[in-house]
Amino acid sequence: MDLLVINIGGSSTKIALFNNKEMIKAHTIRHSVDELKLFKDIWDQYEFRKASVLDYCKKNQIDIENLGAIVSRGPSVKPIKSGVYKISEDMVRDAESNKYGTHPCGLGCKMAMEISNNRILALTVDPPCVDEMIPAARYTGLPSIKRHSFFQALNHKAVAKRLAMQLDRKYEEMNIVVCHLGSGISVASHSFGRVIDVTNGLDGDAPFGLDRVGTLPAGDWMRFCLSGEHTRTDLERILNGGGGMMAHLGTNSAIEVEKMIKDGDKKAEEVYDAMAFNVIKGVGAASSIFGSKPDAIIFTGGLANSDYFIEKLKCKLSWIANIFVFAGEDEMLALAEGALRALNNEEALIEY
Repeated sequence: MDLLVINIGGSSTKIALFNNKEMIKAHTIRHSVDELKLFKDIWDQYEFRKASVLDYCKKNQIDIENLGAIVSRGPSVKPIKSGVYKISEDMVRDAESNKYGTHPCGLGCKMAMEISNNRILALTVDPPCVDEMIPAARYTGLPSIKRHSFFQALNHKAVAKRLAMQLDRKYEEMNIVVCHLGSGISVASHSFGRVIDVTNGLDGDAPFGLDRVGTLPAGDWMRFCLSGEHTRTDLERILNGGGGMMAHLGTNSAIEVEKMIKDGDKKAEEVYDAMAFNVIKGVGAASSIFGSKPDAIIFTGGLANSDYFIEKLKCKLSWIANIFVFAGEDEMLALAEGALRALNNEEALIEY
């Protein structure tokens, strides 16, 4: 069964053709700053991005009508349960409203729906708004502020299920801590098939990451915001892209930081150690809520490619559970795997 997989990023359009789980061909279209600055916002890019996908399909002789499905990475929409969803007009409308946040992946969902034209299925798998948190995990010290589930759900679920299969066990019968290491860091407690608690690496409720501030002391953050020195736009940029290692060292590249450390930069070493320290605390906290030791700890995401950083985590956490590393973000395969589960009736297809 052939699947066309689309993953729209901030400055890239990724396209892949799968035959079942085998990637037949793949291509990443890089969009320059000059190209994208011609558009007033993400949704204004829609026809431009769609044309690039259709052009790729034409050049590579991909017959849309003979596909099993078109699969897109999920949009920012209302909180939903984990699973494989049929992309609908309601889903696209919610994504376009920007009510639940704005993400380029919403373009991919609209694209999949329009290109499929109701002749074949248009699907998405585990969008970032997957919400399975238990009530206790939502509370903060203020009734007007609740904790929200927003994380790299696609990668979290995919690596947890792959590990279960690797161990000849069922994901729904395991307690697993999954930690996604990237620009933002999300640490989740997967309990018997549900993410019952997760940190929000995007919105300042997590260990600090490569360019995300993570959790901050509330009083100091309040005074920082009220100082009069920062606009709302400044604060949003700091929260999402201007914090973490970027704020401390002027780079969000772990490769650059590790080179700085190798060259004797003590400040870089201290910040890197501090980021690891925060991750270790996050994983420890996520492990504690099961009531017993977890069956496994998984590290995934781009930073998981760093043996140097992973060793810092392993030496402090290996006593809790066996540690497994699934480096990178194999989102295209995760999308294909999810779609196949639904198409093969291994998992129910969900209506939005």
